Amino acid sequence: MTPTGASAPGKALLCGEYAVLEGAAAVVAAVDRRVRVAWTDDAGAMPPEVEATLALAQTALGPVGQSLRLDASDLHQDRIKLGLGSSAAAAAATAAAVFASHGADLADPDTLRRVFTSAFEGHASIAPEGSGVDVAASTFGGFLRFERRGDRVETRALPRPDELHIRLVWTGHAARTSELVAKVKALRRNDSGRYRSCMERLAELSARFAAAFELGNAPNVVAEAASYCAAMGSLGEAAGAPILEARLRRAAELAAEFSGSAKPCGAGGGDVGIAFFVDPEAASRFELACKGEGLHPIDVSWGASGVRAC
Repeated sequence: MTPTGASAPGKALLCGEYAVLEGAAAVVAAVDRRVRVAWTDDAGAMPPEVEATLALAQTALGPVGQSLRLDASDLHQDRIKLGLGSSAAAAAATAAAVFASHGADLADPDTLRRVFTSAFEGHASIAPEGSGVDVAASTFGGFLRFERRGDRVETRALPRPDELHIRLVWTGHAARTSELVAKVKALRRNDSGRYRSCMERLAELSARFAAAFELGNAPNVVAEAASYCAAMGSLGEAAGAPILEARLRRAAELAAEFSGSAKPCGAGGGDVGIAFFVDPEAASRFELACKGEGLHPIDVSWGASGVRAC
């Protein structure tokens, strides 16, 4: 049967925000809220990342001769983006749809790498400030260690620590990643020493988080996430950017009250926070406490599969 489209999972960045842009390691997970694209004869408007990726993939493989209809509703709440990488997932699903339509096996590692390259380049042509970590999660799925050095990208699948319990909460407010990144870039121009100090600290902590995660050391993952949250707050103060804004700060305080930790999941400024616990009952109590303070737990399954034809 000829595929009618494809889907790709959203992502949650566990650790590595901002530092990943300077070549530091990041840990990212795919979540089971998916973006879907479907072939259509209606030549309607498509999101820019879909148009760009579609053009690149068809240049590489040959035309399919259709447009794509996008459904990203799983990654929205009350018509607001949740900050789970919907545009990256749209690019990954678009590239996958083209490859699947040409008969490629999306389970083949070489095919997945080519899907990633098309999606990465298509997404970067619209959002050049990104690292590509979100595109990698949406393409390959699972838990990944991601590192980018110039044009070279390295990914490695990671096992999830057995004792680690992860929760997501939505602040109820969207954030503009581009504005936050612009302020951080301004800090780099205007005070390179302070910028370098912040980034070195973030890179060190991200490496420690990745090592603890890979070793299955859940208590150390919790501890390093707390330190990373504080370092993100310091970067925000230095850049005059609300990276650790009031709602995300409150989520971190609540997680600490239940022997866990929480941090912004992504650039900060709103959107989504991510929390880590060793005790599953503490994780549940954290979610209940969040509901009482206007923070909204997001129900996801972790380590979702990557791109799929449909």
